Amino acid sequence: MSRTTLLAWLIPAFLVMGCGNDSTPADPETMPDGGDAGPDGADAGEVVACAGIEQMRSSCQALPERFDASTTLAKGCYLASKSPVIAAGVTLTLAPGVTILFAEDTGLAVDADRSLIAAGTAEEPICLTGDVAQRGSWKGLNFGRTEGADFKLDHVTIEYAGSTKSDSEAAAIKAVSDSRAIRLSLTNTTIRESQGYGLYFVGSVEASAFENNVFTKNTLGPASVDSDVAGLLDAASDYTGNDVDEVYVRTNRIEKNGTWAAINVPYHLSDNLNVQVPWTVDAPNTLIMAEGAWISINGDEAALNAVGTATQLIVFTGAEKVRGFWEGITFGGSNNAANELDYVTVEYAGSTAHNAYGAGVAAEADSHGVTLSMSNTTIHECEGFGLNLVGSTSAPVFEGNTLTKNGLGPVCVGSDAAHLLDPSTSFTGNDVDHVLVRTNRVGAVSWQDLGVPYELDGNLHVDLVWTIEPGVTLLLAKDSWINMDGDDAALHAVGTAQKPITISGIEKTAGYWHALTFGSTLNSANEIAYATVEYGGSANGGGEAGMINASSDSHGVVVSVHDSTIRHSNQFGIWLGYYAQYNDDIESSNTFEGNAQGDVLKEQ
Repeated sequence: MSRTTLLAWLIPAFLVMGCGNDSTPADPETMPDGGDAGPDGADAGEVVACAGIEQMRSSCQALPERFDASTTLAKGCYLASKSPVIAAGVTLTLAPGVTILFAEDTGLAVDADRSLIAAGTAEEPICLTGDVAQRGSWKGLNFGRTEGADFKLDHVTIEYAGSTKSDSEAAAIKAVSDSRAIRLSLTNTTIRESQGYGLYFVGSVEASAFENNVFTKNTLGPASVDSDVAGLLDAASDYTGNDVDEVYVRTNRIEKNGTWAAINVPYHLSDNLNVQVPWTVDAPNTLIMAEGAWISINGDEAALNAVGTATQLIVFTGAEKVRGFWEGITFGGSNNAANELDYVTVEYAGSTAHNAYGAGVAAEADSHGVTLSMSNTTIHECEGFGLNLVGSTSAPVFEGNTLTKNGLGPVCVGSDAAHLLDPSTSFTGNDVDHVLVRTNRVGAVSWQDLGVPYELDGNLHVDLVWTIEPGVTLLLAKDSWINMDGDDAALHAVGTAQKPITISGIEKTAGYWHALTFGSTLNSANEIAYATVEYGGSANGGGEAGMINASSDSHGVVVSVHDSTIRHSNQFGIWLGYYAQYNDDIESSNTFEGNAQGDVLKEQ
């Protein structure tokens, strides 16, 4: 029997509940146990939506082309030869057991004060399918703004929809509106065999329920969603088995729905993401970043909380495995205690295209500060640094991290935040195994032995008692100095015979850097012991004539230098001013070598 003959035979028999008609269409044929296996391999005897379509065809009735009053379609099989029109104020309800076969290029659009209620059951699911069992044979469901009853789909299967003929971002369910809300409930629903995406949500979607859905065998992937509604996707739904097993996130900002569930497929972000609320990324999870894209957590109301486990990591990666493919994650002026990275991997970020200090993770702020805890986190394969911390950063927890295989080095850090770095973190295996310190001031903190040198990029002012732990190496920049001035300031650099301290130049050339200058500081903590101080004594400074320089007015200055090696100064090794106080054995307890103008000058 031809399709036209079948329709002519069926249309007179079409009966619909509502519109003043009390008749009910006949039930479709009952599917025998062990008959057609369901598309998802259901067990024999289980009721599966859209199974046995060919057996149903003889009982299908024509679906009306218009619904001018609220209508309930009774259980049965219907054929939509055209896209049905739902009039203003009308609600179309599909009873459990309804099957609708949509002809090619048809679809169902509902918006404004119109509504669709399709509430099946596990025993009597609803099927919306194509008359031709081919991906994209029909358009699918299109939901617009909601002014009446919320749209509802429960125990529904939608298949062979999402035609991309005229819409490259087509989906089996597409919810699109301006800023006005689209309110819906989507539960226990299967969307499969779409030519486009399974699901497409704009940022104005509001879901009263979204759970236990299946998105599989869709060409473009399970879903395409705005970043503001990615948090609607639930972990109990299944997003696997598609041609592309990624949720495509059209990024702009996150202002709501601030938890992204672990959905067993990656989120693929289209571009930059501004986070303006507390954002939680559940574990395990993978976020794939577009070329040149970044994630910004900016302001105290914003936060990123990504906490995994040793076996359930959270990964931020690039769409291509190339150093610097994306820019990285920046915490900007966010003093939010929820900022935490634990068992996180950040990779292929740190682009230096627009920032010479690019890093996989950066904490950037003025004096307002940034709060960031980071533990058990790996940052690798960045074009720039692994990590960039400004001086106003606070890190309640920083331990057990791995910063490796980064182009410019493991860390770039402000001088008043370098103390946050801890020895339990690994800083080795980078192209440059130095911690770059952007110098300004340093206070009452300790710099620990990290297993790699601290490279200072300029002059450093010491305001309080600064402690250099045994084993630390400082590399100073060309013509730079470290200055301790005032009684509150002190340099306490005391190593051990087994773990001496080294203060040297980035280049091993006599006179490369200038001096350690102690001026008007009567602080007894000023001590250099079991240290090597070398390659300083540049004449380009403030007139100081020694690599270690202690000079003051009548206020005086105190310093102790012992059990150390002072060598390769381009001036004196140690220069002691008239008012300087120092240990009596300063000449005999130290080793001097290759100091151009002499080892110790005592001003008389």
